[in-house]
Amino acid sequence: MQSIKSPLLSGYENILHGYSTRAGGFSQGACRGNNLAFHVNDDPQNVEKNHLHFSFHLDYPLDKLVRMEQVHGNTIKIIDKEFDFASVPICDAVVTSLKNVPLMVMVADCIPILIYDPHKEVIAAVHAGRAGVFSKILPQTIVKMQEHYKSRPEDIVVSFGPAIHHCCYEVGAGVEEEAQRYGYGFALKRTDKGYYLDLLAIARKQLEALHLPSENIETSRYCSACNIDIFYSYRAEKKSCGRFAGIIMLK
Repeated sequence: MQSIKSPLLSGYENILHGYSTRAGGFSQGACRGNNLAFHVNDDPQNVEKNHLHFSFHLDYPLDKLVRMEQVHGNTIKIIDKEFDFASVPICDAVVTSLKNVPLMVMVADCIPILIYDPHKEVIAAVHAGRAGVFSKILPQTIVKMQEHYKSRPEDIVVSFGPAIHHCCYEVGAGVEEEAQRYGYGFALKRTDKGYYLDLLAIARKQLEALHLPSENIETSRYCSACNIDIFYSYRAEKKSCGRFAGIIMLK
């Protein structure tokens, strides 16, 4: 069982965090390794064992874990009461100030985003695929933190975990046209093979528009599609794979 830490978030003692890898775990077949998703083609008992062992690895209370039924939308849930492992909110971002309540985002190429406001002691976990990035779920989460907890953008730190990078994210004409329509042409690269889209560049630009300092934004060096020995990749593994996760918790 292994995890990857964010250098940026590792500087804060009041939070626990990590990004899982596919190393270890009990899943077999296409989900081989530490798959944490129940909605893929995996044995639920193996997924449960993966969750249990990963919670031991990072040392968080599994019974209080808030995981999402992610729908590629822009719904954000404030977690102001304790959930249990079986209670799964339908959304793509969760925010809380509760202590010892871990928040989880699961991905296989989409961006797992972990957010922390060390001044107001607020955390968030965000699932940002193309639909979520285009519909601005990330800046809307920051705004939700401002409105609900009085967070200030200059205090917030954001970690973009392992995700598909533009080197592997080829898109068709329809997505290219959509990106241009939303004003994201700067994130498109045209090659002889076609168009490639940089979702991470768009997400960073959205944060900078809210006046988050650039030094408060961190991007993982790992491309999930380039590293299927370490992470799951929906695109590189032809849609049949497990999910890895980002987790953050206030101690």
